[in-house]
Amino acid sequence: MSQLNRRSFAALTGLTGLSALLSRPNAAAAMSDASAMPLAIQSNNATPARTRALRFAHFTDLHITPDRPSEPGMKQAFETAQADGIEMILTGGDLIMDSFATKRAQVDREWALLHKLFAEHCKVPVEHCLGNHDIFGFCLSKAGLKGDESDFGYARALAELKLAARWRSFDRNGWHFIVLSSVERDPKDECGYLAYLTDEQRAWLEADLAATKLPTVVVSHVPIITVTPAVRGGETERKNDQTVISGGLVHLDAPTVHGVFRKAGNVKLVLSGHTHLIDRCVADGVTYCCSGAVCGGWWKPHKTYCEPTYALIDLFSDGTFDYSVKPTGWTNP
Repeated sequence: MSQLNRRSFAALTGLTGLSALLSRPNAAAAMSDASAMPLAIQSNNATPARTRALRFAHFTDLHITPDRPSEPGMKQAFETAQADGIEMILTGGDLIMDSFATKRAQVDREWALLHKLFAEHCKVPVEHCLGNHDIFGFCLSKAGLKGDESDFGYARALAELKLAARWRSFDRNGWHFIVLSSVERDPKDECGYLAYLTDEQRAWLEADLAATKLPTVVVSHVPIITVTPAVRGGETERKNDQTVISGGLVHLDAPTVHGVFRKAGNVKLVLSGHTHLIDRCVADGVTYCCSGAVCGGWWKPHKTYCEPTYALIDLFSDGTFDYSVKPTGWTNP
């Protein structure tokens, strides 16, 4: 995640449910302990007569590495989610521990382990989203790259996952899915990044949404709208009597992207990760959810971040959904 010395933006206000959340005792602890308090959401106008169209899992922030116990942790996550009867996994980015500021030899090891784990334990189709830690060598000095390598930047992850493009869409069982690409280089910080959609990607998004009438799920690694920075120390700061949040932690263009969703009228659920925390925000009928992290606190015990979790989502033929965050069943040693 980005640090506060990166370019920042004023915190979003008026998020549905924020005041209720912050008024609860020990709200931050509740937000970061998914195993103790799973988050279940039933979409509006839900009825027992609904026909389920698709059950899938949102696996975000896997941070796979041979140097921490990600192998047994991922095995448990696959077993737990597949026992729930999922028909697909939609990842949320940060698939490997890091290639943003890591030397090639270590990046090779992490991708090799990822492929091994998915080949041995994943029994359902997978659709991947990319996160900041999946981008190869944006921090040139730490990665030991020049920036002109053929696999620099997004190219390495796209090749590893056999993806044709950073952003894309697909249909499944009467629902439309959009995979966004959140992370761009920060021109003012050699090892920094910012979260926003380029003009090209935003134009594509508008055209893609205009071309479908299906109910739509969007996945973005970096949250577009979230309350998680407000409940954890160190993620916000006061400057000129405003609360500012890092431009690498939440989308800088959140109002614009939300406006695109609102205009389209068919975006039901927007999934994200990145913060390793769990929340739900609803704005203009669009539900935004952060699904915690499969790795919890980077495969180590951590008091600030969530325990290892994934989201279980049921999509229904009437355009409604059920969403819950569940523990993977693996405990950080």
